[in-house]
Amino acid sequence: MQENKNAATGLDKGVYTTFYHKEVKTAPECLPNNNDTKEKPQNEDKKKKSWWTTLVPVIYNYLTLAIIGLLLWGVVWCLWGDGWSIHGPWFRLALVVAVAWASGQALQALTLLPPLLAALLTGILARNLGFLDMNEFTDIDMFFRKLYPIVILGKGALAWDVGFMKKNWRLVATLGTLPWLAEVVVLALLVHYFLRFPLVWGFLLGSIYASVSCPVIMPPVLKISATCGSKRNWPQLVCTAGGVDTALSVGVYGLIFSFMFYETNDTYRYVKAALTLFAGVGLGIAMGCVAGLIPHPRDSYVTELRILLVVVGGLLANMLTSMIGWGGTGGVAVLACNATAATFWARGGWKLNKNPAATAYRVMWSTLEPILFAFTGTFFEINSNVSKLLVPGFAILAVCLFVRLTVACLTCWELTLKEKLFVCCTWTPKSIVEAMLCPMALNTLSMAGDFDSHEREYAEGLLRLIVQAILITTPIGFLLTNHLGPMLLKTPEKDCEKNGEKDERSSQKRKSTNGSQYESTT
Repeated sequence: MQENKNAATGLDKGVYTTFYHKEVKTAPECLPNNNDTKEKPQNEDKKKKSWWTTLVPVIYNYLTLAIIGLLLWGVVWCLWGDGWSIHGPWFRLALVVAVAWASGQALQALTLLPPLLAALLTGILARNLGFLDMNEFTDIDMFFRKLYPIVILGKGALAWDVGFMKKNWRLVATLGTLPWLAEVVVLALLVHYFLRFPLVWGFLLGSIYASVSCPVIMPPVLKISATCGSKRNWPQLVCTAGGVDTALSVGVYGLIFSFMFYETNDTYRYVKAALTLFAGVGLGIAMGCVAGLIPHPRDSYVTELRILLVVVGGLLANMLTSMIGWGGTGGVAVLACNATAATFWARGGWKLNKNPAATAYRVMWSTLEPILFAFTGTFFEINSNVSKLLVPGFAILAVCLFVRLTVACLTCWELTLKEKLFVCCTWTPKSIVEAMLCPMALNTLSMAGDFDSHEREYAEGLLRLIVQAILITTPIGFLLTNHLGPMLLKTPEKDCEKNGEKDERSSQKRKSTNGSQYESTT
């Protein structure tokens, strides 16, 4: 039990990972230690022994997962026959996902980079080697893309502190809205004039392209905030402002997507445009109140009931709104639902993002992450036309990032220069929402039998530009946040010394007042 307490499990990397024997200390430079010489031999002994005690559980963990995977393959082979044999089409799907997961774990262990990069490259390699093309499995891909928002959006919303959002609503709203809006407009105009995309396709691309990926940079943000000694609550600022950014991306994308691919009268389209976000927020708050109030805290199965309510409710909301042409409403509803439910649960004793529901979402995301990025990568085909699109696409990406980060700096007027630079580092990556939404237009055209038209060219170009942005911005944003963040947010030693002197003076004053009170009473 004591070893488990020493394990730092609070860092949410988007995968179910535990880091053993790593203690998180707050402002170590501010805490003088007079017993350094006495503790050094013990710490050295721990370091010498810890590598083996850390490695053994990891080996057993991977061995267990491999055995479970083989057992599941045997079960589905017995049930569905040759389709799951070594040469069957379903086996190819499972094999690509398994390789994507394994390569992602290896990449993260060797370089600390997010495993999604290896999964995406695995999918690209599988497509261009002729091993797997998800255009042949459109129904399966579309089904999974109805599941992704429930886990991705719901997982992030469980960490929202509504009290923090109310207290810092100006900073959260401006940081989550203005950089996103500026990038959407600039990107739509650039692809319209330089790549000849229609404006509606430009705004569809921009609504995905401008989304920030909080799960990529949250692990280093949590680590830095625990050690830098900063008074600002950086995890909540990044999480909540990024959540507003994500809600805009999902809602606006669903609105434009429904406008383009669902035939209806203009009046109804304008009604949807005006009510999509508000309807999603209202529906989500209602669902969150149900999940937060109805299961009684003393119920023996309260944990299971709460998780089932938010997961099944979010799944129904997403599928139902997509079926009736209100795309985007379901995703916003999932965000509002989980944030509302987490607020109710926190009042009952569950900590934000450190409760059974958050753990369940992490496990689900660790399963879906390699599937999402591997399947998205299989849509990226390298041919002679790729360079004609990606070379100007790189210049467009640079301009969009410059505009986005400049606006982000201007909106954070309350922060210092170093803090603004840190915000720019965290606002760089693009990955999860982009990978979730970018093949949707291509899948819709494939299901409609449209394999040769200008719209299909636009859909393929949209996907290639987004995959390029993921591969470039994700490692850059993660590395900048991880390596520059501690330097940008580190509390100066002078401030630490002043804080230490103030603490000593206050403690001496307390002792003197207590002593005088004791003498007066005696």
